Amino acid sequence: MNEIFLAEATFRLIKEKRSVVLDTLEYGEVKDMEHYRELMGMLRALEYIDQELKSLLEKQEHADD
Repeated sequence: MNEIFLAEATFRLIKEKRSVVLDTLEYGEVKDMEHYRELMGMLRALEYIDQELKSLLEKQEHADD
């Protein structure tokens, strides 16, 4: 498995999970405050992973130049 395939698959999974979490928040399916905090934590974690992966790919791109 090459790095590009892995990165694309990871970005796709992040996007899908983010969509599920946002749908849960948007359509009022939040059970209680604890559930809300958990969902918000997931969104923050997904954003962090997304940014870190982009940063790593950018560094790799510059190293290849």
